[in-house]
Amino acid sequence: MDIAGLALGFGGAIIIFFFGLPPAVRESGMSYLALEQVDKGEIRKGKKYRMISRIGLILLIVGFLLQLLEKVI
Repeated sequence: MDIAGLALGFGGAIIIFFFGLPPAVRESGMSYLALEQVDKGEIRKGKKYRMISRIGLILLIVGFLLQLLEKVI
């Protein structure tokens, strides 16, 4: 279980590294040039990044719990 926990934690960290929400993504859908227009593509991109980064966080938590169970049991 310890190896699986390490692997999940590593995978989660890599996902968060690549898909952590960068400042260039606008979740509100606001465009850079026309501030009063909503950009549907940016809204979808923001939702995608948020979902993938949450998956990474969940992998980190599960990996930690697996390592903890290995030490406790």
